[in-house]
Amino acid sequence: ESAMTEKEIEHGILHFLNAFLGVRAYKIQTTGVYDANRGCFRKRGKYVRKGMSDIIGIVEGRFLAIEVKSATGVLSPDQKSFILDVNESGGIAFVASSIQDVVTNLTKFFPENKALRELAKRHNIPEKFIEQ
Repeated sequence: ESAMTEKEIEHGILHFLNAFLGVRAYKIQTTGVYDANRGCFRKRGKYVRKGMSDIIGIVEGRFLAIEVKSATGVLSPDQKSFILDVNESGGIAFVASSIQDVVTNLTKFFPENKALRELAKRHNIPEKFIEQ
């Protein structure tokens, strides 16, 4: 069995957030846009941030950013910087390679949320990971 691609993981996380948690979450176009007429990638706009996370949303009134990585994926310095900026600004940002990672991280940020705790139990996430 082959490992899931980042696109497959991303789709699963988006479906999980929107359909099961009721979180409004969206895919951000993070790759360059190729202009076939000019034969090159379009230049980034002045306010386009390099390293933005793949998924953004809002959870309980807080900005959410999730960088999706496969088992072999590596964060770029720009991605690390964006995650740090979001967390330091009061948002929630983390890296996820699975739905389990999303549940674990959200439960850490919202320990009082009973629905998340139930999901964590259903996904067999040990309490020690939730309480960190």
